[in-house]
Amino acid sequence: MEDWIARLGYLGVLMGTFVEGETTILLAGIFAKLGYLQLREVILFAFLGTFLGDCCFFFLGKFFGKSVIERYEFLRVRASVANKIINQYRHLILFIMRFLAGFRSIILLLLGCANFSSSRFLVIDLVLSLIWSIGISVIGFMSANVVYIFVTDIQGYEKIVIPLVAIPAIAAILLYRHFIREKEEEQFDGH
Repeated sequence: MEDWIARLGYLGVLMGTFVEGETTILLAGIFAKLGYLQLREVILFAFLGTFLGDCCFFFLGKFFGKSVIERYEFLRVRASVANKIINQYRHLILFIMRFLAGFRSIILLLLGCANFSSSRFLVIDLVLSLIWSIGISVIGFMSANVVYIFVTDIQGYEKIVIPLVAIPAIAAILLYRHFIREKEEEQFDGH
């Protein structure tokens, strides 16, 4: 049973890192520390997902990006400026994109559209994906104790914390609904 759960966990790491992955790797590192996954496998699947995702988006930009840019005027106008920036800072952009959650796929598509050498991209991204996967997995693994302490410690305060969070949230929802109803009645009465 536990082996089956671990396999699903590794598949989740692979799929999560294919698209973005910071949260996925951190959580997998925490689960490795808690004994549900193995850190070595978390790093391996995080690396594979990250590298394969990067390659997929880069080569989509390489093979299809230019035709999409040519099709739309607003993209064509901005493409020359984007190409200048990418050509000047391509290695830095490849490194920094790791820290720009939500923009990784877009940046990789743009890098693929630019005149960025495929072999150069593969070598640099292979190294950066490996460093990223190891670093973030280890951070998750090392921070697991803090998360565990927080979760076990909050159980002693849940009778205080839950009402402090729930009561204002419920009050806000009720107030919002009240004001929406008033606005709807004003609009209905006004017509």
